[in-house]
Amino acid sequence: MNRTLKRVLGLSGSVVLGLAGAVAFASGAQAHHPEIQGITECTPDGGWTVVWQVKDWDSDNGSAGKITEILTDGEFNEGTEIVVGASLPAFDSGDYLEGSQNFSADVDLASITIKGEWDNGAKGETSSTVSAPEGGCTEEPPAEPEPEYEFGGGSDCVGVYVWADNYNPDALAEFTFAPSNGDAVTYTPEVDEGFYEYFYVDSAEEGLTVDIFVGEELVDTIEWYDNELCSYIAVESDCDGLTITLTVPADGEETYFEVYADTMEEPLGYTLAAGESEVVEIPAAGEEFWAWYYIETPKDATGGELYWAPCDEETPSPSGTPSAQPQLPTTGSSMTIMIGSAAALIVAAAAIFLIMRRRRAAQDW
Repeated sequence: MNRTLKRVLGLSGSVVLGLAGAVAFASGAQAHHPEIQGITECTPDGGWTVVWQVKDWDSDNGSAGKITEILTDGEFNEGTEIVVGASLPAFDSGDYLEGSQNFSADVDLASITIKGEWDNGAKGETSSTVSAPEGGCTEEPPAEPEPEYEFGGGSDCVGVYVWADNYNPDALAEFTFAPSNGDAVTYTPEVDEGFYEYFYVDSAEEGLTVDIFVGEELVDTIEWYDNELCSYIAVESDCDGLTITLTVPADGEETYFEVYADTMEEPLGYTLAAGESEVVEIPAAGEEFWAWYYIETPKDATGGELYWAPCDEETPSPSGTPSAQPQLPTTGSSMTIMIGSAAALIVAAAAIFLIMRRRRAAQDW
């Protein structure tokens, strides 16, 4: 068997390499020829793709070749390097020209013929045919939609608040808020509905934490802490509205207070020196309202929220999950929130959801 025939047979064996039907043709007078290998792979849509790799033959005369013509079954994908005029990388360089083609599931074979010419005047060509991946290709099922959500929380003088929102209507996450004392609350909010709960602290010594679960996965824990600044504010609630007393202890530092209610056009700000006090009246406006307070010293800051409802308002049923009766934790501080109508402060979950975004915006003062 002459050397050229050995080359042709060796080429055929290397191209097959798991790719059925790959063949090469070169006559004894056309020893110069491109080397081609095709690699197939299924695509997610049920079709398949072939990646052609092309380089120069294993010549000993150092003659360089270029592609002069390409015959193939389909169009190359964008970015192909296999084009007329391209130089064929040397056999032993480790480089190759690459181009891919896509085929539908009803196509069984893909073939290509590449013709070349070398600078010594020789011409040659190689043809290669590959079959679709063994076993055929099937369309992959669409990916299951994943939930998109956001959650968070914080603490104020009397408890811990937690919230969660769903953003993907095709995959709603279930949230569970589990306090360290008391019953856990589980809910799957619709998009734009929101889920909000407030948990009151019974005792500063026991403290309070609230675990946030998405499904069964624990994703965050919100912890309450006793802030000394809570003693700087006292609140009284009666049928006429809220009375908020701001006081800086005699041994305290200059303190900035801000009070806002959704019945106000803008927040009220006060800067008080040690020993000074200010009383803020928020009159009733005929319907329920929320108020927020913010306290800041050179060393610390805190804030919280207050809810007021008309004295004759009937208490709504809070979505089957009764809210805890608001109570101040036993902290030893002078802050007192006197509730005129305890029943009115059992806030309906639905009402909280509607107000939540305004509450969050107000906390960014």
